[in-house]
Amino acid sequence: NGISIPLRPFPGVMGVAPDTDEMLSTIPPRANGGNMDDPNIVAGTTVYFPVFVPGALFSIGDAHAVQGLGEVCGTAVEAPMRIIYEVNLIKIGRKIEEPQYETETYYAVTGFATTIDEAAKKATGFMIDYLEAEHGLTRTDAYMLCSLAGDLKIAEVVDVPHMLVTMHMPKSVLGGKK
Repeated sequence: NGISIPLRPFPGVMGVAPDTDEMLSTIPPRANGGNMDDPNIVAGTTVYFPVFVPGALFSIGDAHAVQGLGEVCGTAVEAPMRIIYEVNLIKIGRKIEEPQYETETYYAVTGFATTIDEAAKKATGFMIDYLEAEHGLTRTDAYMLCSLAGDLKIAEVVDVPHMLVTMHMPKSVLGGKK
């Protein structure tokens, strides 16, 4: 049938410990990360997590060889792999509520919620916060920039009750700055 899918390995699960005594599964994803299953988080991506407990207690795993955005039928090509990563504590002048990440070409924020529209609203709000804090835009100008240059992406829909929508902002429209 001529179908060929190039491999694009990434970790499906990554995150830090939440501030709770409750036993939680990594499914569904939430503000501390977990089963984000975002195929955009590949080698070379820098991921930022809010820290909820001393030491953060970072974990990573559930490697996928390839998966599309959304993971619509609940599966990817699962694969064993060695993941080499570096962890740094970065104290920034602003609080982030959910994971954010960047590549050489874009900055992205995440929005987790029980519906796609709520997740999209959260991602948009978090991008506005980022643009205001890091680039000095007013909230109105940041909102307009999100409409003009931001890309909402449905990253994950199968881990009920939370879905993941991300907003990507090209660094080229920000003068190439972080």
